[in-house]
Amino acid sequence: MKKIAYALLASCLLVPQVNAATVDAAGISTAIDAVAADAVKTKAYCDLSKKFEEIGDDDKKAEAAGDEIEGYFKTLGPEFDAAWDAGQNAGETSAEGKAFEEAMGKLDAKCTP
Repeated sequence: MKKIAYALLASCLLVPQVNAATVDAAGISTAIDAVAADAVKTKAYCDLSKKFEEIGDDDKKAEAAGDEIEGYFKTLGPEFDAAWDAGQNAGETSAEGKAFEEAMGKLDAKCTP
């Protein structure tokens, strides 16, 4: 599942995280939907997603791409970063986990292969 792979990669890169404890399901949806509605942020997310695909499980590639990935997260903004963190930490059956999966599915659909 992409969610787990991205979580592992992001944690390996030590991308600075905003405290996501206060981000609820609605906040997750709102933040990710805002990225999907912004062409620049959508492109940054799609580029980030492609980079994750390129890296796969290769720790050396992940470490080498750390600055690039951090740049994508900066472009996506602190609200997305907090929603990402909250979604990664949420249980799949929780309201937050479901909101994350749904919103990320919509955002992923905007990325062309």
